[in-house]
Amino acid sequence: MSTEEPTPGPMKPSASDGATDAFARDVGAAVRRRRRELGMTGKELAARLGVSASFITQVEKGQSSISLPRLYRLAEVLGTTPNGLLPVSSASIMVTRAGTGQEMPAAQREDAQRPRLLTRGGPGRRLKAHRYLITPSDPPQDWFTHDGEDFVYVIRGQLRVEFEGRDPIELGPGDALNHDGDIAHRWQLVGGETAEVLIVGNFQH
Repeated sequence: MSTEEPTPGPMKPSASDGATDAFARDVGAAVRRRRRELGMTGKELAARLGVSASFITQVEKGQSSISLPRLYRLAEVLGTTPNGLLPVSSASIMVTRAGTGQEMPAAQREDAQRPRLLTRGGPGRRLKAHRYLITPSDPPQDWFTHDGEDFVYVIRGQLRVEFEGRDPIELGPGDALNHDGDIAHRWQLVGGETAEVLIVGNFQH
């Protein structure tokens, strides 16, 4: 089960948006390249995603931000992995210092959580890790499905992970959860304390 978000407008520039703009351009270029490899038009890609052709144009030009669910959906339609649409890292060793890592919204809305990407991008990379800070003011997460599997580790706070048609699981500091990504899932905060969570995905192709 997955949900479609409303088509966003162009990203709003800010003084610190240089890296974000470059990231969006790199992702857009990867989407365009992969679409052309498949002989697919922008209109065809838009129809399969359930969005407007103008949104695809904005994405490919790096003029619109992409949420994590939409990145996963794009990868599915284009027959690749989310890593395959991320900027290529040629480094054999990569260090991401505390407080750094590219931010990506967890949904296509202004108040969405903005987890930080901690792993390398590019074709052939199977791991994709994000650090989430989930606060009491955050909206509920949308249902989410993807290929591969997820590993969830709670650093602090309390988290409830819900699965479609199954009992929810509550996690506290030091608890870990590993599950298949094709089970519709979402999480929400338990209690009034911010939760810090590491989520690692593994992709099959």
